[in-house]
Amino acid sequence: MQTELITIGDELLIGQVVNTNAAHLGRELSALGIHVARETTVGDDATAILAEFRRAWKSSDVVIVTGGLGPTHDDISKAAVAKFFRAKMALHKPTLKTVKERFARLGYATMPEINIGQAMVPERFRPLKNDRGTAPGLLRHERGKTFILLPGVPIEMEAILQSSVIPFLRRTYKKKLEAIQHRTLLTTGIGESALAEKIGDPKAFLRNGTTLAFLPRATGVRLRITTHAKSPAAATREVARVEKILRDRAGKYIFGSEEEPLEALIVKLLAERGKTLSTAESCTGGLIASMITNMPGASAVYRGSVVAYNNSVKERQLGVKPETLERFGAVSEETARELAEGAIEQLGTDFALSVTGIAGPGGGTPEKPVGTIWVALAEPGAKTIARKLQLDYGRTANRERAAQAGLEMLRRRLAR
Repeated sequence: MQTELITIGDELLIGQVVNTNAAHLGRELSALGIHVARETTVGDDATAILAEFRRAWKSSDVVIVTGGLGPTHDDISKAAVAKFFRAKMALHKPTLKTVKERFARLGYATMPEINIGQAMVPERFRPLKNDRGTAPGLLRHERGKTFILLPGVPIEMEAILQSSVIPFLRRTYKKKLEAIQHRTLLTTGIGESALAEKIGDPKAFLRNGTTLAFLPRATGVRLRITTHAKSPAAATREVARVEKILRDRAGKYIFGSEEEPLEALIVKLLAERGKTLSTAESCTGGLIASMITNMPGASAVYRGSVVAYNNSVKERQLGVKPETLERFGAVSEETARELAEGAIEQLGTDFALSVTGIAGPGGGTPEKPVGTIWVALAEPGAKTIARKLQLDYGRTANRERAAQAGLEMLRRRLAR
């Protein structure tokens, strides 16, 4: 069963609006058991839109289009659909009544004349009620194929999708729906190439209908397992089989799944062990603190942070020795250790993480170029450990990677 998404709008192509509709449709259709084979974005150009309609309708069982259903001159999707299917337009009185009632509820004395066009429906299309706006969706089903047109406003598209489209697809294509299951494992502390070497050739262990994707980002590489099976139980078994192989080969670097980011796992592990955490942050500016406190339950394990951006704060608030800063500099192993130990002293926690470095774009020297960052982990009665990072990903990604490296250092300590 081939399904295609077409999103329409110049605003999507020029980057003015992020295409959240395609992402939402992909998630919802996958959960239903429908595989999306292709997604295309087209500008507000009638010729280009018609070309995409011809190609998609020829190759797919289901075509879902979003955008271009508004009342203004640049909303041309409905006219393009009518032209493509050679369908005459007719006023749909129940829809017109619904549109008028919506304007009345919003306090308008009369409905603008321009909105009458939203009640015009191409023949052999069924209007889909829009409870969040004035533009109804449109649906045409013939000879086993379905063409659906939805508004581009996300809240309206999502409402019609849930109330009308998904029930229709589930009912109409019941015998063709697959059990599609995804599971994403999260890794950190290893690059994409090195991770691929540890896992080996996926072709050796992947069965038909199952894929493995490597998805790198600033905080680590995600491993997404996707399988298509005849039943949910079979899909679950296949995903579990592949996950076991991945964990056997790269388990040291796998810390959780998409449902449990690293900071959530840290909060969980600290709570289970009855331990507390504090942070001392320089170049990350409180990023670790923000990540931790975004997690439910953080208040039970996290005491607080000192954002020691200036050297005077490092000295006065966290006890970094002036001679340490003078001899080794703010970006050094020695300073990172003293920052973490100072947080232990000041905040009285079982563990403390510190970060100090040069995130960029300026501030680097030949001896300490941009991206030089030190992270340290301290705990009472144990030697403070420190790690040097040499990053080159830009200011934002450097800070994200440094925060992630600190949390991963703590995770490994808690996992012992």
